[in-house]
Amino acid sequence: MSLNKLSAQDISKQIKTKKLSAVEALDFFIARIETHNPTLNAVVATRFDEARAEAQQADAKQARGEPLQVLHGVPMTIKDAFEVEGVTCDVGAPNFAGKVSTQSSLVVERLRHAGAIIIGKTNTPIFCSDWQSFNAVHGTSNNPYHLEHTPGGSSGGAAAALAAGLTPMEYGSDIGGSIRVPAHYCGLFGHKPTHGLVPQIGHVPPVHGALAEGDLAVVGPLAKTVDDLETLFDATLGTHGPMAQAMQIALQGPRFETAQGLRVGIWADDAFCAVDTEIAAAIEAAGKTLETLGAEVKPVKPDFDLAWNTQIYALLLNPIMGRGFSDSIHQRMQKTVDAASDDDMSYATLQARGIRLLHKDWLMWDEHRAQLAAKWQAYFQQVDVLLCPVSPTPAMPHMQEPNVYARPFSVNGETRGYMENIVWPGVATVCNLPATSVPLPPHSSGLPMGMQIIGPAYEDKTPIGVARLLEQAGYGFQAPRDFA
Repeated sequence: MSLNKLSAQDISKQIKTKKLSAVEALDFFIARIETHNPTLNAVVATRFDEARAEAQQADAKQARGEPLQVLHGVPMTIKDAFEVEGVTCDVGAPNFAGKVSTQSSLVVERLRHAGAIIIGKTNTPIFCSDWQSFNAVHGTSNNPYHLEHTPGGSSGGAAAALAAGLTPMEYGSDIGGSIRVPAHYCGLFGHKPTHGLVPQIGHVPPVHGALAEGDLAVVGPLAKTVDDLETLFDATLGTHGPMAQAMQIALQGPRFETAQGLRVGIWADDAFCAVDTEIAAAIEAAGKTLETLGAEVKPVKPDFDLAWNTQIYALLLNPIMGRGFSDSIHQRMQKTVDAASDDDMSYATLQARGIRLLHKDWLMWDEHRAQLAAKWQAYFQQVDVLLCPVSPTPAMPHMQEPNVYARPFSVNGETRGYMENIVWPGVATVCNLPATSVPLPPHSSGLPMGMQIIGPAYEDKTPIGVARLLEQAGYGFQAPRDFA
């Protein structure tokens, strides 16, 4: 069987049982990249020679009979946002173009400690700040299911490479759906961890060499199977720095032992941010599948409305997104704030208010977040997970108008604003909750669809466990026809 049809775990087993060498596995995926990347433009930097030396070392280690790690000898690409020593890390930004990292991110170090071999880096939008992956440095990444559509962002190159079989596993980051949206657009599993469980040190943005770990943003895995997803998550999980001297993280397992003990809430659509009818129906059907397996399924959502959640999200997110903006952009945002009426809740105005937010006002919005978190805690007394959309539509066609507010798209025949793509990711992000993306059956357009399973804070194993139940029931990755 061709290696692109195997999971990372299966490749690791073949290497460990000497049915395959690490060098052979590496050469296979290098060939896949050289054959298919010109079509996809997913991989934007490579380190093939260094990776081959590491694969040879992995094979020599095995020949000596030394203990082998969980991902021993498995090659992989990684999102360009993660620093890899000796490789460029420009995240699509012209002012970072050609910037070579002098040290690797903690995630990369942990993946290598688990035995993985980094062979290249995958494309992002500029500064990882879009749901499409295109930029002036590396160009546009294409969706392997339909080349005229985006694979998503900001982990879009990662998702395209993984779905097309250029790599057996990937690692991304997420502050506005950047793991979950590409997983949804490319029919993959993805996991946005609880904030703080996996270190962000060595991720760009903010800047190369930054040591502070910001609010809302997380890093997490993308995979074609739940086992691979959990293996990558476990391999990178844990404290670091002074905290690592005092404690380590030991997550409890899922809340349930079997589907019969599982309680599931569903929030498949909302008038505030309408969802494609096929996606909403597929989420409802996934709930029915879990119900058939014995779960208790309830059409109940948390006790807050989507508009209020989005407002809080915008006022917490945009100070982060605007920290590197020029003075001229800040001045323009202030003019928008000054001109807006108090009741203007358009996203353009919320964005401007967030970018210009004073710290004293941020503290007020942080208190609103704490109130939301209390509502989530009450909700998770009733249910164990929530099934909800990731995005209003399947993968959008390429839209590269510089003004994002001039990129309208259609939901059920109605024109909606591009920034509505922020709404459903924010359901999990505002309160830093874990969320696992799961593939749904394809859309009638032939494009993949997915949903997110949101779980209680620090109980990441629960949404991952529900994803495994659905995978066992037939909800899994389906390779794109032209890259099978």
